[in-house]
Amino acid sequence: MLTAYCAPDGHLQPSGSPEFSSALWIDLFAPSKEEEQQVEAALNIAVPTREEMREVESSSALYREGRGTFVTVRAVIRDPNMQPRLASLTLILVHNTLVTLRYADPVAFQQFVTRTQKPNATFESAASAMMCLLETIVDRDADLLEEVGDGLDPISLEIFSQNAGAMKTIAAADLGRVLKKIGQSGDLASRVRESLHSIGRSVPFLEVDGMPPELAARLKTLGGDVKSLLEHDNFLQTQIQFLLDSNLGLISIQQNAIMKTLAAATVIFLPPTLIGSIYGMNFEKMPELHWHFGYVYALALMVSSAIGSLLYFRAKRWL
Repeated sequence: MLTAYCAPDGHLQPSGSPEFSSALWIDLFAPSKEEEQQVEAALNIAVPTREEMREVESSSALYREGRGTFVTVRAVIRDPNMQPRLASLTLILVHNTLVTLRYADPVAFQQFVTRTQKPNATFESAASAMMCLLETIVDRDADLLEEVGDGLDPISLEIFSQNAGAMKTIAAADLGRVLKKIGQSGDLASRVRESLHSIGRSVPFLEVDGMPPELAARLKTLGGDVKSLLEHDNFLQTQIQFLLDSNLGLISIQQNAIMKTLAAATVIFLPPTLIGSIYGMNFEKMPELHWHFGYVYALALMVSSAIGSLLYFRAKRWL
């Protein structure tokens, strides 16, 4: 789908027909081959293929060709019932036209479109629109990191609760569910990190001589935001790893407690089993074979041996 936006008074407005000569922004969303050729012929550029957009090396993500500047960044996508993933967005700045090439519709891009439609949103140039899009992606990444941080707090409380009753509940809880939550937070944080890295690499690439002071200041601020968010992401990754290790430790303790209980039960019922095996024999010369109270005696001996073993374990604090 091809959509052209014009800005006659600084406000982006969708154009009824793709008039590339006056378009400030051209959005290519999963374009057909004909639409790609139409843009290439009008702007004299080579639109990268979908495979080229996925390449991660800097020479493929950031380059200049002719009069066009090509920047490929990653934005986080969270489809319903799916793990977070990254979508590649290629931004092409040629003459005074911004071309966006994408095959997905991340929330950050939707927020950018919403921004462009606000009455106070003005764009004097295509570079200003590109800067606004990069800032929107960074804002979205910041929101996702905030969501990750907020999600770790209840997990931490659930694992490290100081209440004795709550700890008993944790010991019997499904720690696999907690482990899944930690894994989801770590996956989302790592995706955001990749997105921030892609934008962070583009900041020095976009710094060129003759850039308007306002855009230069915004670009510098953008670089500072990316750096601070990466540091926050590092902190969250450390916290996630700590919670992961702690949860695995609790799972190990829980498994050891189960094995300890099974081992204790085995030892406790070993003497009664031995007594039952001895008095279950029916040899002809067995002295107790004809005891009148032999059955009651054997039962009492088995019960007392089991109780004695249990009391001994409790005295040693093994149970």
